Amino acid sequence: MSKPFLSLLSLSLLLFTSTCLATSSEFDRLNQCRLDNINALEPDHRVESEAGLTETWNPNHPELRCAGVSLIRRTIDPNGLHLPSYSPSPQLIYIIQGKGVIGLTLPGCPQTYQEPRSSQSRQGSRQQQPDSHQKIRRFRKGDIIAIPSGIPYWTYNNGDEPLVAISLLDTSNIANQLDSTPRVFYLGGNPEVEFPETQEEQQERHQQKHSLPVGRRGGQHQQEEESEEQKDGNSVLSGFSSEFLAQTFNTEEDTAKRLRSPRDKRNQIVRVEGGLRIINPEGQQEEEEEEEEKQRSEQGRNGLEETICSLKIRENIAQPARADLYNPRAGSISTANSLTLPILRYLRLSAEYVRLYRNGIYAPHWNINANSLLYVIRGEGRVRIVNSQGNAVFDNKVRKGQLVVVPQNFVVAEQAGEEEGLEYLVFKTNDRAAVSHVQQVFRATPADVLANAFGLRQRQVTELKLSGNRGPLVHPQSQSQSN
Repeated sequence: MSKPFLSLLSLSLLLFTSTCLATSSEFDRLNQCRLDNINALEPDHRVESEAGLTETWNPNHPELRCAGVSLIRRTIDPNGLHLPSYSPSPQLIYIIQGKGVIGLTLPGCPQTYQEPRSSQSRQGSRQQQPDSHQKIRRFRKGDIIAIPSGIPYWTYNNGDEPLVAISLLDTSNIANQLDSTPRVFYLGGNPEVEFPETQEEQQERHQQKHSLPVGRRGGQHQQEEESEEQKDGNSVLSGFSSEFLAQTFNTEEDTAKRLRSPRDKRNQIVRVEGGLRIINPEGQQEEEEEEEEKQRSEQGRNGLEETICSLKIRENIAQPARADLYNPRAGSISTANSLTLPILRYLRLSAEYVRLYRNGIYAPHWNINANSLLYVIRGEGRVRIVNSQGNAVFDNKVRKGQLVVVPQNFVVAEQAGEEEGLEYLVFKTNDRAAVSHVQQVFRATPADVLANAFGLRQRQVTELKLSGNRGPLVHPQSQSQSN
């Protein structure tokens, strides 16, 4: 049995397990959802890099602790490269602006992109070994991208405008066998801490551990020197001595020192001078690539390698033609779940894209089996959230860049402003998140039940059940005209 097959088998077992088990952190967060008030949240911390910006929300906010998630917003300048990193928490990324390429390193998968042997170095005089790597995927504005836990990935902006993306880390997911603290492991560079609020306690424990007296033993001086060296840098390779890395990778010590990146001041997003050189089929249209991935996902599986190495990881949900619900006066709703993007079954996450026109309303509804996080992409509007006691725990205007958490079963309604529409994304903590609409409940309930429950006359019940829009998207003017 080959090692690649064993690696693929291990990854498959991990993904399968994540769909069958319940995580203890899910139970731990139940006590965090006693929310009498919900706030619209904006980023609390920012890290400026050579070629971009990283912003994070404090994961200790009660709303985020209830949902069991953390969030990151990244802005990558043209020719900016977000360094390879991974997280124990599955990630769902939405591209707000721009385009680029992304590379995932899936264990055991072959390097299917290869340069011809005639390829020469940039100097043109010296022949170099042809490069090879795993598949590179393109993405654009409106794409949802799924990143499994523990899988390294990098992102590059090959466009002419800043690339803006918001990422959800599901820290309460079964795949995260650590605690609910958000963690991002960088393979290289010298990245600054992205969630400082959760790192302080860990650093204190680390300092206490290393402040203990060291007993006399052989090689103590060498260990102290290695310890001092390993304090430099913040990538996972920074914790190893350059001598050890040189032995491990069979390389020169100077190369090993660079792998540790002890004095790199560029942080986690670096600028690539002259553009990134990667192997990518030329002239391949994004639509053709998306159709090819769709066909692969729908075809019968021809073995384990195809199911893992050829996974479709992205789907565009911002295209008007992609809408699942549409009202020409009110707006549209598009959903990405495990039915449309099968990898989401393993991540246990889904997303919804909502565009409301001016004054458009997404009528009262609730998520049956998921918490949700509403992030405003553009415009402004009003959001109303009601808890089980009938109290409005949130009833405020929202604007671009703000985040609102809607706990499971809390009833929520959104309305766009009068001056401009409202465009927002909703992350959901279930790959098959189901929604129940109050209006649909009324229409599915016997008239006599409604009459006795609300003290209504028959005429009022008929009006309640039959008048107005059939769908959850409503425009006040068209609603009043229909009455």
